[in-house]
Amino acid sequence: MAKRANNEGTIRQRPDGTWEGRFSVGYTAQGKRVRRSVYGGSQEEVTRKLREVLRQLDRGEYADPSEITVVNWLDTWFNVYGKPRWRDSTAAEHYRNIKNNLKPSLGRYKLQKLRPDHIQAYINHQVEIGRAPASIRKQLEPLKASLKQAVINNLIIKDPSLHLSMPAMSTREIEHLTIEEQQKLVEALPQTTAGRALRFILGTGLRASELCGLRWQDINGDSFTIRQAAQRVLDLSDHSGGPKYKLSVSPPKTKAGRRTVPLMERMLTLLAEQKEEQMKQRLRAGSAWAGRIPGHGETYVFANELGSAIDRCNLGRVLRISLDTAGVKRVGVHALRHTFATNCIRAGVDVRTLSEMIGHTKVAFTLQQYVHTNLTTMRAAMSAVEGMRGF
Repeated sequence: MAKRANNEGTIRQRPDGTWEGRFSVGYTAQGKRVRRSVYGGSQEEVTRKLREVLRQLDRGEYADPSEITVVNWLDTWFNVYGKPRWRDSTAAEHYRNIKNNLKPSLGRYKLQKLRPDHIQAYINHQVEIGRAPASIRKQLEPLKASLKQAVINNLIIKDPSLHLSMPAMSTREIEHLTIEEQQKLVEALPQTTAGRALRFILGTGLRASELCGLRWQDINGDSFTIRQAAQRVLDLSDHSGGPKYKLSVSPPKTKAGRRTVPLMERMLTLLAEQKEEQMKQRLRAGSAWAGRIPGHGETYVFANELGSAIDRCNLGRVLRISLDTAGVKRVGVHALRHTFATNCIRAGVDVRTLSEMIGHTKVAFTLQQYVHTNLTTMRAAMSAVEGMRGF
C-alpha cells in the first residue's frame, strides 16, 4: 500500500523488492497530472530522495529528468562534478573529448533514452575509422563517469555504458632510439635551450612536463628534485576570441613522482652551459623578460627566450627537425625518456632503482615496459639450466 511522505508524494514497495517514490511536477495542456518517480533499495533511501526533489520543486530548481539530453547532462557533470576537482590537464582532455567526440555522436539523445546499442554503435564507428583501442577508452571516460553519476542522482535507473564490447587492447612496442641513432641525434641537436632540454631528457629520463617545470632552486649540487610539472593546456575560463592556452603548474601526481635524481658530469656541464645562455637571453629580452634572476631561484632552468617555461610543442618541433637532419626515424619527445630507461637496462641497472629514478609507482610496470627477453637471453638461460645436474 502507498504511504504518504510528509503528506507530499507517495512511497511504495515494488514487486521486485525495490522502493518507488512518486510525485507530481505539474499538469499537461489537457489538464492531466504529470507524475515522476525516484527509486531506491530501501524506504529510507527513497524518502530522502523524494524530500530533496520536493525541495527542488518548491525552490523552482527542479529539472525534469525526462527532458534532460546527453548534452545537457555532460555539461552539468563536467562543471559541477568534474572540473572543480581535476587538474587543468585532465579538465582540458575531458573537455576536448566531450566537445569533439561525445556531443556530436551521442549528445542528441535524451539521457533517459540513451541505450547500450547507441554507445556500442559509437565504439564500432571509432574502430572502423582506425582509432586506437586506448584512444576509444579515453574518449569514453567522461561519458561513463557522467552516467554513473546520473544513476546516483536518480536521473536514470540503469547505466547504459555497462557491459559494452570494447576493442581489445594491443601491447605497443615502446619507441626508443638505438645507441647509433642516439649518437646521430645528439650531433644534430642545436646548441639552444630546446636542444639542451632534449639532451637533458636523454640523460635523466624526465617526463617533458617535469623538465618544463624544473627550476634552478630544484637543483642541489650534483642532484635535483622533481617538485612540480608545467605544461600549456586549454584555458577553460570564460573568454571570447577563440581557444586560448595557459601555463598549468602542479605537483607530481604520485609520491613516486616526487623524487631526487643524481646528476652526472655531462649533465652538470650541460646545466652550466644553459645557465650561461640564460643570462644572455635575459640581456636580449630586456624589459620583456618574464622570469626572475637567470640561473637562480624560481626561474625555469629551460625557460624560453622571455623567461617563461618552455613549451613542449617547441621541443617536439626541434626534435623532429633534428631527427630529419640526422636521418633517424621520427619519434616523440617521450621516446627519449624510454631511450634513457632502455639504456639503464642495457647497462645492468636493477629494475627497482630504475623505477625510482623515472618515477614509476610500481616496479612491475617498469618491468613490463622495459625488460624484454630475446633469443640470445633465452639461449643463455637454457645453457645454464643444461649445465645443472639432476636431469
